[in-house]
Amino acid sequence: MPKSKTRLYTLFHLNLAFSSIDESSHADVIQHCYWPILELAQKGIPVGLEVTLYTLECIQRVDPSWIIVLRNLLTSQSCELIASGDSQIIGPLIPAEVNHWNLTLGQSGYQNMLGVTPRLAYINEQAVSAGLLDLYLDAGFEAVIMEWDNPYSHQPEWNKETLSRPHTLTSASGRPVKVIWNSAVAFQQFQRYVHNEMPLDDYLTALKRMVPSDCHAFPLYGSDAEVFDYRPGRFSVEAQKSCNEWDRIRALFQRLQRLSGYALTLPYAALDFWQEEPFLQLGNAAHPVSVKKQAKYNITRWALSGRNDLLLNTLCHARFKQLIEGQCQQADSWRQLCRQWASDLRTHLTQTRYDALIEQLVAVPETPPLLESSAGVPDDFNLSIDEERGTLSVRSQHLSLELNAKRGLSIRSLAFADHQFKPVLGTLTHGHFDHIAYSADFYSNHLVMERYRERDRVTDLIQVDHEAGHHDRAILIRTQIHTPMGPLTKTYRIEGAAIECTFAFEQSVRPEASLRLGYITLLDCTQRPWFSCVNGGPSFESFQVESDIDHGAPVSSIVSATTALGATTGICRFGTGHMGIELSWAPSRCAALPMVASRSIHQQYLNRLWFSLSESDETLKQGGVLLPFTFAIRPVTAP
Repeated sequence: MPKSKTRLYTLFHLNLAFSSIDESSHADVIQHCYWPILELAQKGIPVGLEVTLYTLECIQRVDPSWIIVLRNLLTSQSCELIASGDSQIIGPLIPAEVNHWNLTLGQSGYQNMLGVTPRLAYINEQAVSAGLLDLYLDAGFEAVIMEWDNPYSHQPEWNKETLSRPHTLTSASGRPVKVIWNSAVAFQQFQRYVHNEMPLDDYLTALKRMVPSDCHAFPLYGSDAEVFDYRPGRFSVEAQKSCNEWDRIRALFQRLQRLSGYALTLPYAALDFWQEEPFLQLGNAAHPVSVKKQAKYNITRWALSGRNDLLLNTLCHARFKQLIEGQCQQADSWRQLCRQWASDLRTHLTQTRYDALIEQLVAVPETPPLLESSAGVPDDFNLSIDEERGTLSVRSQHLSLELNAKRGLSIRSLAFADHQFKPVLGTLTHGHFDHIAYSADFYSNHLVMERYRERDRVTDLIQVDHEAGHHDRAILIRTQIHTPMGPLTKTYRIEGAAIECTFAFEQSVRPEASLRLGYITLLDCTQRPWFSCVNGGPSFESFQVESDIDHGAPVSSIVSATTALGATTGICRFGTGHMGIELSWAPSRCAALPMVASRSIHQQYLNRLWFSLSESDETLKQGGVLLPFTFAIRPVTAP
């Protein structure tokens, strides 16, 4: 019996919000990149177009005839429209309500402009969490399109045959989600061929190698349209144009049509081969959020780098808070927020577009004033100082806290009444681990900054003076620490079973550095930790660490972190066994990201969580705003 043909499906990602493309270039992009796609469809080549509503509106303004032709092709089913949303946003970094509006506005806009409602959705930047999948189901999509390569590399239970047909993922709520695969390796090979880096026969040989045996449906291409016969200008080195690249694309499709082993099809047709079981799990403790392409592409790229990502995300969170508190149902207000949260405003953004964006937003987010303290300690607190050991101890019916004044008021020990006063976090002192590589002290609630230009490491772990007083019913402890980047004010506000920790910088300019603070070192070293948070969806995602992980491990000398948690509600829980803590903060004041690490050391475990305010990659620019950061610690039990 002859082998059945492998169906090859193609989608082009159209995005006029592209970070390095100014509005003045839109006409050129449409002419050189978008019209050729419609011409392929007119010649009988089945193609999918994934496009934001924002991009369609831009095209309508510049070249309305393109919209008319696309509408006619969609009506005749000569091509397929695949949803993106109103704007291209990074779902795992953005509150669920904004993600919901983005999908809803996109679907209604597609229907109004083109007369169709897409059945498939392409997950923006292929950045996906299990929680995000629930929102696509709620929006009525039949399936999502997402990258296969990264989840496959992170999930040991997946195998290469998974790529041979659409499968079923499990959302955070446990619901099944149909998925059609995209492949970064496949679309990068396609780009290399089109850019004349390899001849057609070599590309076809590579395609045969990439397609699994007995493959039913395979993603030929699923990425940018703007890289063909045009160069967006993101990088100092880009493939030089040496030919008509759309001619090479047409030659490839014509050759594939003549080959007996392949059949060109629209993306939706791949669902003919959908496999319901087994359900595939998405995300794990080491990689809670999956992103496209190589490891340098992780969510810190859109959260903590760029021209001013921390500030932009903080301002968007502040606007989101206003809309929620005002119970806003005005589509225009939510559309504006979606567009301000666009991913392309956070990477290779041109200065012209950045300046225009800043004009739309309040330049500095609202920050709380420095708390004033009065002399004396509230009656329900016991405060004691050990001058010789350099410790400051605070005890109440709710908690016991010991701070180290010889090390920047870092936490030596913190215990809660809810945990029967068993210490949950603090400092693991020098020599705790029987391994020379881990013979240092591992503190809690301190700062570590690694500066790139100065090639040094800055911490707040020095001997400090402090003052104690009260603020309303809370005890207030404060110190000012002099650092190479200026004074840092560090504050503890303790009330009931909650401890608020604040880092306030006198210098407001973001350093060119990785800046990590608020470290939490768990004192239970006998087992691996768990953690949970919301990553852009409507519900918590919980993770149990099973092996060594380090979200903050550098990918290269340029890319300083591997991944992070979206933690879009400003809540993250972390602990071991039945004992843990809840960390909470206001993203509308500082949209920091938490990171987690766990390391096995001779039958013990070093378990830590911290927050990052800045990370580096090739998008990092000089300048940007450094915001003060406050977070609270409370006791919880395991999820």
